[in-house]
Parts: sequence; C-alpha cells; structure tokens
Amino acid sequence: MTWAEFLIREHAYHRIEKNNWYKVREIAYSSLIGSHSDPKKLPKSKNDFIPLDDSNNNSLNENQIAVYKQVLEEYNNRK
Repeated sequence: MTWAEFLIREHAYHRIEKNNWYKVREIAYSSLIGSHSDPKKLPKSKNDFIPLDDSNNNSLNENQIAVYKQVLEEYNNRK
C-alpha cells in the first residue's frame, strides 16, 4: 500500500467514524431531552452537548500574544 492510498483510506475511515458519532449524538441527545430532566440544565443544542466539528475556537489572550511577539522579535534580532 502506498502512502497516498493510506491517506485516502485514513480520510475515509475518519469520515465514517464521524458519521457514526453523529448517529450516537442524535440518540444520546434525544434520550437526554426525553428523560424529563430540568430544562435549565439541558444543553441548548446538540453541538453544545457533544461538539463534533474540528473547529477549535481557542483564541489567545493578551499575555500569550505579548509573549509571542517578544519571542518573534528576539528571533528576528538574532537572525
């Protein structure tokens, strides 16, 4: 098996697994909603319940940005 064929198969495997997780999330969310739980404690949406998308919205805070700029400036000065 070549590397390209492996990557194609890996992509297909992850796509199939993600589709299976969508089914699991649907069943789990439905069972949570249908169990007469306290509505104030329930998640607002299915994505809040189990996030499956790959987008991580981890933004940097001001301190992290300042440290990054300082390290980049030190690197540019050495170069």
